[in-house]
Amino acid sequence: MKNHFAILLSMILIFIPVISSARIFARWHTSMGSFTAELYDELVPITANNFRDLANSGFYNNLIFHRVIAGFMIQDGCPYGTGYGGPGYTIEDEFHPDLSHDHAGVLAMARTAAPNSAGSQYYITLAPATYLDGSYAIFGDVIEGLENVLAIGAVPTDEDDRPITDVNIYILRMLDLHIGECFPALGEVLTLAQNQAQIFVVEADTEEAELSFDWYIDEVQAAESSFMLETAFTTGGEHSVRCHIASSDSIAYDAIWEINTETAVEDDNNAPSIAPLKLSVNPNPFTNDLDLICELKQSQPISLDIYNLKGQKISSLASGWQNAGAWHYHWDGKSAAGSAVPAGIYLLRLHGAGTTIYRKISKF
Repeated sequence: MKNHFAILLSMILIFIPVISSARIFARWHTSMGSFTAELYDELVPITANNFRDLANSGFYNNLIFHRVIAGFMIQDGCPYGTGYGGPGYTIEDEFHPDLSHDHAGVLAMARTAAPNSAGSQYYITLAPATYLDGSYAIFGDVIEGLENVLAIGAVPTDEDDRPITDVNIYILRMLDLHIGECFPALGEVLTLAQNQAQIFVVEADTEEAELSFDWYIDEVQAAESSFMLETAFTTGGEHSVRCHIASSDSIAYDAIWEINTETAVEDDNNAPSIAPLKLSVNPNPFTNDLDLICELKQSQPISLDIYNLKGQKISSLASGWQNAGAWHYHWDGKSAAGSAVPAGIYLLRLHGAGTTIYRKISKF
Protein backbone atom coordinates (compact mmCIF):
# COMPACT_ATOMS: atom_id res chain seq x y z
CA MET A 1 0.00 0.00 0.00
CA LYS A 2 1.30 3.40 -0.86
CA ASN A 3 2.00 5.85 1.88
CA HIS A 4 0.90 9.29 0.66
CA PHE A 5 2.18 12.39 2.33
CA ALA A 6 1.04 15.92 1.63
CA ILE A 7 2.09 19.54 1.53
CA LEU A 8 2.21 22.75 3.44
CA LEU A 9 -0.39 24.84 4.83
CA SER A 10 -1.19 28.07 6.61
CA MET A 11 -3.45 29.24 9.40
CA ILE A 12 -4.95 31.65 6.89
CA LEU A 13 -6.35 31.06 3.43
CA ILE A 14 -3.51 30.77 0.94
CA PHE A 15 -3.57 30.78 -2.84
CA ILE A 16 -0.66 29.33 -4.76
CA PRO A 17 -0.04 28.25 -8.35
CA VAL A 18 -0.05 24.52 -8.99
CA ILE A 19 3.34 23.08 -9.76
CA SER A 20 3.19 19.56 -11.12
CA SER A 21 6.40 18.69 -9.36
CA ALA A 22 7.94 15.34 -8.69
CA ARG A 23 11.34 13.96 -7.86
CA ILE A 24 12.30 10.35 -8.45
CA PHE A 25 15.67 8.74 -7.86
CA ALA A 26 17.84 6.11 -9.54
CA ARG A 27 20.93 4.32 -8.24
CA TRP A 28 23.77 2.71 -10.16
CA HIS A 29 25.72 -0.18 -8.60
CA THR A 30 28.89 -0.53 -10.68
CA SER A 31 32.24 -2.28 -10.53
CA MET A 32 33.70 1.08 -9.47
CA GLY A 33 31.19 1.97 -6.77
CA SER A 34 27.67 3.33 -6.52
CA PHE A 35 26.10 6.68 -7.29
CA THR A 36 22.60 8.14 -7.21
CA ALA A 37 20.78 10.62 -9.46
CA GLU A 38 17.61 12.65 -9.17
CA LEU A 39 15.41 12.56 -12.28
CA TYR A 40 13.38 15.61 -13.30
CA ASP A 41 10.13 14.01 -14.37
CA GLU A 42 8.26 17.22 -13.58
CA LEU A 43 10.37 19.17 -16.09
CA VAL A 44 11.03 16.60 -18.82
CA PRO A 45 8.47 13.81 -18.29
CA ILE A 46 8.96 12.05 -21.62
CA THR A 47 12.69 11.63 -21.10
CA ALA A 48 12.72 10.91 -17.36
CA ASN A 49 9.85 8.45 -17.48
CA ASN A 50 11.38 6.62 -20.45
CA PHE A 51 14.55 6.13 -18.40
CA ARG A 52 12.52 5.09 -15.35
CA ASP A 53 10.58 2.50 -17.33
CA LEU A 54 13.75 1.05 -18.85
CA ALA A 55 15.41 0.88 -15.43
CA ASN A 56 12.36 -0.82 -13.91
CA SER A 57 12.41 -3.40 -16.71
CA GLY A 58 16.05 -4.29 -15.92
CA PHE A 59 17.24 -2.98 -19.29
CA TYR A 60 20.39 -1.36 -17.88
CA ASN A 61 21.45 -4.23 -15.62
CA ASN A 62 24.72 -5.92 -16.60
CA LEU A 63 25.62 -3.35 -19.24
CA ILE A 64 28.91 -1.46 -19.41
CA PHE A 65 30.01 2.14 -19.84
CA HIS A 66 31.01 1.63 -23.45
CA ARG A 67 32.30 5.17 -24.04
CA VAL A 68 34.43 7.28 -21.71
CA ILE A 69 36.07 10.57 -22.62
CA ALA A 70 38.19 12.08 -19.85
CA GLY A 71 37.08 15.54 -18.82
CA PHE A 72 33.89 15.24 -20.88
CA MET A 73 31.47 12.39 -20.14
CA ILE A 74 30.77 8.68 -19.57
CA GLN A 75 28.14 6.89 -21.65
CA ASP A 76 25.96 3.79 -21.19
CA GLY A 77 22.70 2.31 -22.44
CA CYS A 78 23.75 0.18 -25.41
CA PRO A 79 22.63 -3.44 -24.98
CA TYR A 80 25.51 -4.58 -27.22
CA GLY A 81 28.22 -2.53 -25.53
CA THR A 82 29.19 -0.99 -28.88
CA GLY A 83 27.26 2.28 -28.94
CA TYR A 84 25.07 1.10 -31.83
CA GLY A 85 22.20 -0.47 -29.91
CA GLY A 86 19.04 0.78 -28.30
CA PRO A 87 15.62 -0.26 -27.00
CA GLY A 88 14.03 -0.64 -30.44
CA TYR A 89 12.34 2.77 -30.47
CA THR A 90 13.18 6.45 -30.19
CA ILE A 91 11.71 9.31 -28.16
CA GLU A 92 11.14 12.99 -28.78
CA ASP A 93 13.87 15.45 -27.83
CA GLU A 94 12.77 17.34 -24.74
CA PHE A 95 14.41 20.48 -23.36
CA HIS A 96 13.74 22.76 -20.40
CA PRO A 97 15.23 26.24 -19.94
CA ASP A 98 16.05 25.60 -16.28
CA LEU A 99 18.35 22.68 -17.14
CA SER A 100 21.92 23.19 -18.31
CA HIS A 101 25.14 21.23 -18.79
CA ASP A 102 26.83 23.70 -16.44
CA HIS A 103 28.49 21.27 -14.01
CA ALA A 104 29.75 17.72 -13.61
CA GLY A 105 27.13 15.07 -12.92
CA VAL A 106 24.49 16.18 -15.45
CA LEU A 107 22.48 13.22 -16.77
CA ALA A 108 21.30 13.54 -20.39
CA MET A 109 20.24 11.46 -23.38
CA ALA A 110 22.71 10.53 -26.09
CA ARG A 111 21.48 10.40 -29.68
CA THR A 112 22.64 10.35 -33.28
CA ALA A 113 23.01 13.49 -35.37
CA ALA A 114 19.32 13.20 -36.24
CA PRO A 115 16.77 14.96 -34.03
CA ASN A 116 14.46 12.80 -31.90
CA SER A 117 16.75 9.78 -32.18
CA ALA A 118 17.41 9.08 -28.48
CA GLY A 119 16.29 5.79 -27.02
CA SER A 120 18.16 4.21 -24.13
CA GLN A 121 21.70 5.57 -24.30
CA TYR A 122 22.58 8.33 -21.87
CA TYR A 123 25.68 10.13 -20.65
CA ILE A 124 26.86 11.80 -17.45
CA THR A 125 29.08 14.87 -17.70
CA LEU A 126 32.49 15.05 -16.04
CA ALA A 127 32.74 18.85 -16.39
CA PRO A 128 30.62 21.77 -17.60
CA ALA A 129 29.60 21.46 -21.27
CA THR A 130 27.05 24.21 -21.84
CA TYR A 131 27.56 24.08 -25.61
CA LEU A 132 25.41 20.93 -25.50
CA ASP A 133 22.41 22.85 -24.15
CA GLY A 134 19.43 22.70 -26.48
CA SER A 135 20.84 19.77 -28.43
CA TYR A 136 20.80 16.92 -25.91
CA ALA A 137 17.97 16.36 -23.45
CA ILE A 138 18.96 16.74 -19.80
CA PHE A 139 16.80 14.75 -17.43
CA GLY A 140 18.68 14.36 -14.15
CA ASP A 141 21.62 15.14 -11.93
CA VAL A 142 23.95 13.03 -9.79
CA ILE A 143 23.29 13.90 -6.15
CA GLU A 144 25.41 11.28 -4.39
CA GLY A 145 28.61 9.43 -5.34
CA LEU A 146 29.87 11.90 -7.95
CA GLU A 147 33.41 10.92 -6.98
CA ASN A 148 32.72 7.46 -8.40
CA VAL A 149 31.43 8.96 -11.65
CA LEU A 150 34.61 11.04 -11.93
CA ALA A 151 36.71 7.95 -11.21
CA ILE A 152 34.99 6.10 -14.05
CA GLY A 153 35.76 9.09 -16.25
CA ALA A 154 39.47 8.68 -15.54
CA VAL A 155 39.89 5.00 -16.54
CA PRO A 156 42.28 4.13 -19.41
CA THR A 157 40.54 3.76 -22.79
CA ASP A 158 41.38 2.54 -26.28
CA GLU A 159 41.27 4.49 -29.54
CA ASP A 160 37.46 4.09 -29.66
CA ASP A 161 37.02 5.63 -26.16
CA ARG A 162 36.06 2.26 -24.72
CA PRO A 163 37.52 1.44 -21.30
CA ILE A 164 40.34 -1.11 -21.60
CA THR A 165 38.92 -2.83 -18.52
CA ASP A 166 35.12 -2.99 -18.57
CA VAL A 167 33.27 -0.81 -16.09
CA ASN A 168 30.26 -2.97 -15.33
CA ILE A 169 26.82 -1.79 -14.26
CA TYR A 170 25.63 -4.62 -12.08
CA ILE A 171 22.25 -3.05 -11.26
CA LEU A 172 20.58 0.23 -12.15
CA ARG A 173 17.35 0.55 -10.22
CA MET A 174 14.79 3.14 -9.24
CA LEU A 175 14.68 3.86 -5.53
CA ASP A 176 11.49 3.65 -3.50
CA LEU A 177 10.90 7.34 -2.88
CA HIS A 178 8.82 9.86 -4.78
CA ILE A 179 8.82 13.50 -3.71
CA GLY A 180 5.81 15.44 -4.97
CA GLU A 181 4.67 19.00 -4.42
CA CYS A 182 6.12 21.10 -1.63
CA PHE A 183 4.21 24.01 -0.19
CA PRO A 184 5.21 26.77 -0.12
CA ALA A 185 7.07 26.19 -3.36
CA LEU A 186 10.81 25.63 -3.00
CA GLY A 187 13.45 27.84 -4.56
CA GLU A 188 12.14 31.28 -3.64
CA VAL A 189 12.53 33.22 -0.41
CA LEU A 190 9.27 33.19 1.54
CA THR A 191 8.34 36.49 3.22
CA LEU A 192 6.39 36.26 6.47
CA ALA A 193 5.37 38.71 9.16
CA GLN A 194 6.61 38.19 12.69
CA ASN A 195 4.37 35.75 14.60
CA GLN A 196 2.55 34.78 11.40
CA ALA A 197 1.67 31.08 11.64
CA GLN A 198 2.76 29.09 8.60
CA ILE A 199 2.44 25.41 7.82
CA PHE A 200 5.01 23.62 5.67
CA VAL A 201 4.08 20.35 3.97
CA VAL A 202 5.88 17.85 1.74
CA GLU A 203 4.21 15.32 -0.55
CA ALA A 204 6.06 12.02 -0.57
CA ASP A 205 5.13 8.42 -1.20
CA THR A 206 6.70 4.98 -1.45
CA GLU A 207 5.59 1.61 -2.74
CA GLU A 208 6.82 -0.49 0.18
CA ALA A 209 9.54 1.39 2.05
CA GLU A 210 8.94 3.24 5.30
CA LEU A 211 9.12 7.02 5.39
CA SER A 212 10.30 9.31 8.14
CA PHE A 213 10.18 13.11 8.43
CA ASP A 214 12.60 15.18 10.51
CA TRP A 215 12.00 18.94 10.66
CA TYR A 216 14.56 21.60 11.50
CA ILE A 217 13.89 25.27 12.25
CA ASP A 218 17.06 27.30 11.82
CA GLU A 219 18.83 23.91 11.96
CA VAL A 220 17.41 23.10 15.40
CA GLN A 221 15.37 19.91 15.27
CA ALA A 222 11.65 20.35 15.93
CA ALA A 223 9.39 17.86 17.68
CA GLU A 224 7.19 17.31 14.60
CA SER A 225 7.59 13.97 12.80
CA SER A 226 4.76 14.02 10.26
CA PHE A 227 4.65 15.40 6.72
CA MET A 228 3.54 18.81 8.04
CA LEU A 229 5.08 21.44 10.31
CA GLU A 230 3.40 24.57 11.66
CA THR A 231 5.56 27.33 13.06
CA ALA A 232 5.91 31.09 13.47
CA PHE A 233 9.00 33.28 13.80
CA THR A 234 9.06 35.75 16.65
CA THR A 235 12.13 37.61 15.45
CA GLY A 236 12.83 39.43 12.21
CA GLY A 237 15.57 38.54 9.78
CA GLU A 238 16.55 35.45 7.84
CA HIS A 239 15.36 31.98 8.87
CA SER A 240 15.16 28.51 7.40
CA VAL A 241 12.94 25.45 7.59
CA ARG A 242 14.25 22.08 6.46
CA CYS A 243 12.46 18.76 6.17
CA HIS A 244 14.64 15.67 5.90
CA ILE A 245 12.55 12.97 4.20
CA ALA A 246 14.12 9.52 4.49
CA SER A 247 13.05 6.28 2.86
CA SER A 248 14.10 2.93 4.28
CA ASP A 249 15.26 2.17 0.72
CA SER A 250 18.49 4.04 1.54
CA ILE A 251 17.54 7.35 -0.03
CA ALA A 252 16.76 10.72 1.55
CA TYR A 253 15.83 14.19 0.35
CA ASP A 254 16.01 17.62 1.99
CA ALA A 255 13.26 20.16 1.28
CA ILE A 256 14.57 23.57 2.35
CA TRP A 257 12.71 26.87 2.63
CA GLU A 258 14.52 30.19 3.06
CA ILE A 259 12.43 32.71 4.97
CA ASN A 260 12.63 36.45 5.48
CA THR A 261 10.63 37.67 8.47
CA GLU A 262 9.49 41.28 8.49
CA THR A 263 7.35 43.37 10.82
CA ALA A 264 4.72 43.80 8.10
CA VAL A 265 3.89 41.94 4.92
CA GLU A 266 2.30 43.28 1.78
CA ASP A 267 -0.13 40.61 0.57
CA ASP A 268 -1.55 42.17 -2.56
CA ASN A 269 -0.83 39.05 -4.60
CA ASN A 270 -3.20 37.05 -2.42
CA ALA A 271 -6.06 39.52 -2.46
CA PRO A 272 -9.36 37.62 -2.48
CA SER A 273 -10.80 40.05 -5.01
CA ILE A 274 -8.56 38.68 -7.76
CA ALA A 275 -8.18 35.08 -6.60
CA PRO A 276 -9.43 32.55 -9.19
CA LEU A 277 -10.63 30.30 -6.36
CA LYS A 278 -11.98 31.05 -2.91
CA LEU A 279 -12.82 28.58 -0.19
CA SER A 280 -14.55 29.14 3.12
CA VAL A 281 -15.32 26.58 5.81
CA ASN A 282 -17.67 26.82 8.75
CA PRO A 283 -17.41 26.00 11.58
CA ASN A 284 -13.74 25.35 12.13
CA PRO A 285 -13.16 23.58 14.47
CA PHE A 286 -16.24 21.39 13.94
CA THR A 287 -17.81 18.43 15.72
CA ASN A 288 -19.95 16.50 13.24
CA ASP A 289 -20.62 18.60 10.15
CA LEU A 290 -18.48 20.96 8.09
CA ASP A 291 -19.94 23.30 5.48
CA LEU A 292 -17.76 24.52 2.63
CA ILE A 293 -18.32 27.17 -0.01
CA CYS A 294 -16.17 27.12 -3.13
CA GLU A 295 -16.23 30.25 -5.32
CA LEU A 296 -14.93 30.03 -8.88
CA LYS A 297 -14.19 33.04 -11.08
CA GLN A 298 -14.48 30.85 -14.17
CA SER A 299 -15.63 27.36 -15.13
CA GLN A 300 -12.92 24.77 -14.60
CA PRO A 301 -12.24 21.21 -13.42
CA ILE A 302 -11.79 21.04 -9.64
CA SER A 303 -11.11 18.47 -6.95
CA LEU A 304 -11.93 18.88 -3.28
CA ASP A 305 -10.32 16.27 -1.02
CA ILE A 306 -9.62 15.66 2.66
CA TYR A 307 -6.43 14.06 4.00
CA ASN A 308 -5.42 12.81 7.42
CA LEU A 309 -2.07 13.63 9.04
CA LYS A 310 -0.50 10.55 7.45
CA GLY A 311 -1.17 12.14 4.10
CA GLN A 312 -3.81 9.54 3.16
CA LYS A 313 -6.86 10.77 1.27
CA ILE A 314 -9.86 9.83 3.38
CA SER A 315 -12.67 11.54 1.48
CA SER A 316 -13.31 13.17 -1.90
CA LEU A 317 -16.04 15.80 -1.86
CA ALA A 318 -15.83 16.94 -5.48
CA SER A 319 -14.13 15.89 -8.68
CA GLY A 320 -14.80 17.11 -12.21
CA TRP A 321 -15.89 20.13 -14.18
CA GLN A 322 -17.61 22.92 -12.27
CA ASN A 323 -19.22 26.09 -13.62
CA ALA A 324 -18.30 29.56 -12.38
CA GLY A 325 -20.09 30.73 -9.26
CA ALA A 326 -20.46 29.71 -5.62
CA TRP A 327 -20.88 26.02 -4.86
CA HIS A 328 -21.78 24.49 -1.52
CA TYR A 329 -20.30 21.25 -0.22
CA HIS A 330 -20.70 19.34 3.00
CA TRP A 331 -18.52 16.92 4.95
CA ASP A 332 -20.14 14.76 7.60
CA GLY A 333 -16.85 13.83 9.24
CA LYS A 334 -16.83 10.36 7.68
CA SER A 335 -14.36 8.53 5.49
CA ALA A 336 -15.09 7.37 1.97
CA ALA A 337 -16.02 4.00 3.50
CA GLY A 338 -18.71 5.66 5.62
CA SER A 339 -17.07 5.39 9.04
CA ALA A 340 -16.71 8.40 11.35
CA VAL A 341 -13.13 9.68 11.49
CA PRO A 342 -11.59 10.32 14.91
CA ALA A 343 -11.14 13.78 16.37
CA GLY A 344 -7.99 15.49 15.19
CA ILE A 345 -6.48 17.70 12.52
CA TYR A 346 -7.13 17.18 8.82
CA LEU A 347 -5.97 18.80 5.59
CA LEU A 348 -8.46 20.18 3.08
CA ARG A 349 -7.17 20.54 -0.48
CA LEU A 350 -9.01 22.40 -3.25
CA HIS A 351 -7.34 22.09 -6.64
CA GLY A 352 -8.47 24.00 -9.72
CA ALA A 353 -7.01 25.05 -13.04
CA GLY A 354 -3.76 26.74 -12.07
CA THR A 355 -4.53 27.20 -8.37
CA THR A 356 -4.47 25.09 -5.24
CA ILE A 357 -5.78 26.03 -1.80
CA TYR A 358 -4.82 24.22 1.41
CA ARG A 359 -6.75 24.63 4.66
CA LYS A 360 -6.21 23.01 8.04
CA ILE A 361 -9.43 21.86 9.70
CA SER A 362 -9.96 20.48 13.20
CA LYS A 363 -12.56 17.92 14.25
CA PHE A 364 -13.53 17.72 17.92
